[in-house]
Amino acid sequence: MNATEVKAIGDYKISVTFDDDVCGVIDLSYLLQKGIFRALSDPSLFAKVYSTGEAIAWNDELEIDALNIYAKIVNKEPSELASKYFTHATD
Repeated sequence: MNATEVKAIGDYKISVTFDDDVCGVIDLSYLLQKGIFRALSDPSLFAKVYSTGEAIAWNDELEIDALNIYAKIVNKEPSELASKYFTHATD
């Protein structure tokens, strides 16, 4: 599961598409009061969102694991999805 496309669409929302064709819009305004994510209250920085595949990022210091965004889109907890996308060396 990798984020293949991400773009800012206004009001601190992003549109994300994943490699399995799951897509959706996520409101990230709740992050604006949390630690380093306060920097995203600058609309010009927020607009610079991009995907690394495994993360949704704005620069090397500001990123969110793509699995967390995927989980929000499909209305599940990340832990419910982790076993589907990650295996252990003994598996």
